[in-house]
Amino acid sequence: MFRICGYGGGRSALVSRLVEELSFRQIGVAVVKYAHKPFDMDKPGSETYNLRQSGCRQTLIANRERWGLLCETPGQSEPDPILLAGHLAECDLVLAIGFDNVPLPGLEVMRADNPAEPLYKRDTHIQTVVIDGVPPPDVLFSFTHADIENIATHILDRAMLLPSPHEQMTSPDDRQAIAH
Repeated sequence: MFRICGYGGGRSALVSRLVEELSFRQIGVAVVKYAHKPFDMDKPGSETYNLRQSGCRQTLIANRERWGLLCETPGQSEPDPILLAGHLAECDLVLAIGFDNVPLPGLEVMRADNPAEPLYKRDTHIQTVVIDGVPPPDVLFSFTHADIENIATHILDRAMLLPSPHEQMTSPDDRQAIAH
């Protein structure tokens, strides 16, 4: 798993190009995306929307082309990308997009003219920036937005191995229940 952060720096375009490059290399890629704003993938008036509005906590919709699972989680703490990745089918690499405050290796996509303090300055897990100008002198690794092949290699070299499904327990109670 590898985290990609940054807002207003071209992150979406970079991630799309990275997925293309990694797929070209025959790397099975999945994405866990954090939405900073409320969202709904369903349409008002649809059967699944009405079921959710009626109190259904999980709705799985499927056809021959795709399936999707919608889980209602009001009042829950911030989602953990490692736990969320446990819901994914087997893949080679999971990109955690937009999870700004989790301890995962990552990179920050940024614009040189952005006056905001970069995330890498307060997050030691981000040791890499992708920038459209002169790289900051205090960052370990830097790339331009166009250097997709080298960014992809860098990610593959530094991605964190995910725990097996048995290690992805959500609480000490879960661990105790399985141990007995």
